Amino acid sequence: MSKWTVRALVVSMFVCLAAPLAAGDDESDAELGLVAINVADLERSEKYYAEVLGFTRAWQYPPDSDEPIEIGLVAPGGGAGLALAHLNDDPLPEGKGRYGRIIVNTANAKVLAKRAEAAGSTLRHVTIPGENPPTIIFFRDPDGYEIELYQAPSQ
Repeated sequence: MSKWTVRALVVSMFVCLAAPLAAGDDESDAELGLVAINVADLERSEKYYAEVLGFTRAWQYPPDSDEPIEIGLVAPGGGAGLALAHLNDDPLPEGKGRYGRIIVNTANAKVLAKRAEAAGSTLRHVTIPGENPPTIIFFRDPDGYEIELYQAPSQ
């Protein structure tokens, strides 16, 4: 079995365990279980997500390796996990940020944005008109992936 097959099985198993469907339901109750991104440097990216967003390591693959190819992170508030993968030393593809973005729900968007800025990220604030708008701030991680901080309007 190739390392790609093993990796796909591990990620599939994690996602299935994270969001099981209740038997007999006609409607999906699926929820996001994991977002996986390829990064240039696992150690650098793990440190960045820990310092900026408070994420912590929950698992790694292979489990007993001194040189993992994937690290699973969890957010302090729960929700979907983030897997950082470094599968080889090939350069990351140009424009990888077009694949989407990582959305982080938080009650402290401005605090997290200051951490991101201190870590070298450039912030982009989105202004939504209205009396009590949400706070939305975009920035990129060290590998160029876009992160959106979303803070719901105050009640």
